[in-house]
Amino acid sequence: MNYRIVKNLFKCKDVKIHKRGCIFCQIVKKKIPSKNVLEDERYLAFLDIFPISNGHTIIVPKKHYQNLEDIPEQELVEIIKIVKKVAVLIHKKLKIDGYNVLQNNFESAGQEVNHFHIHIIPRNKNDQRFKLKIPRNQATEQELENTLKLLLL
Repeated sequence: MNYRIVKNLFKCKDVKIHKRGCIFCQIVKKKIPSKNVLEDERYLAFLDIFPISNGHTIIVPKKHYQNLEDIPEQELVEIIKIVKKVAVLIHKKLKIDGYNVLQNNFESAGQEVNHFHIHIIPRNKNDQRFKLKIPRNQATEQELENTLKLLLL
């Protein structure tokens, strides 16, 4: 498949068009080739074509769900089992030091494909490939209380 077509499928935001043209749905249907690490009747794990590191794998349910809020709880439980199986395989076979398990929801959080998916990103000590910036400024007691009030309303 042409790279430009694949790139355009990543950008699609229209839900009706996206379900027909979703790049992950197309991969599941074998309309776009992929390098599959694991597949069963409900889930597919394949190598990312834009890997952060060697072995970067994406796990998707074969059924289209937009994000974490959309996927049924039982499906979520089952896909986590697949994630664990693939993560252990990657860790053992690629002889890496560790890995990140990442799942983004909505564009502002980095979700580029509106099909629920989980990344496994292999890591080696000091690889500098992927950094999560954790703030070092502690929240005040009042900030925590205000947030808690909003959440518990």
